[in-house]
Amino acid sequence: MAGSDEIFQKAMNDGHSAAWDQAWDRAVEAYQRALDEFPDNPKALNSLGLAQYQLQDYADALKTY
Repeated sequence: MAGSDEIFQKAMNDGHSAAWDQAWDRAVEAYQRALDEFPDNPKALNSLGLAQYQLQDYADALKTY
């Protein structure tokens, strides 16, 4: 089942804004929302992994990458 492009783009934009502000917990939540729409999207996975890494959540970052 295909996800919603609109929800995905909004979540990615929210994640990027949070990452820019170094609000990594918010970024993780936003990128996870994006992945709920498109679970295998490489850009969302990479962004989520970076946010997890920045939170020093190395185990989850490794799984995500």
